[in-house]
Amino acid sequence: MSTAEIQEKVRYVSDKYGRNREVILPYKLFHELIELKETIEIYKQQDVQKNIKKSKRQVRNGKGKSFTEASKAIQWLRQ
Repeated sequence: MSTAEIQEKVRYVSDKYGRNREVILPYKLFHELIELKETIEIYKQQDVQKNIKKSKRQVRNGKGKSFTEASKAIQWLRQ
């Protein structure tokens, strides 16, 4: 969902001065945002970042594999 779509779905709660203080949003949207936050938190974990860096090094060093078909990739993984 795009940010424009999110902004269309939420309702703002303002204080007596007209400043937005809270937001009301549909539960489905709330759930999607929570899942996104969890994904980002996992991505930022040190061990995940370490493995991403290791993988990038391996690809740079020519140790990466590329497949045109999923079945060939699966076959390679089973070796």
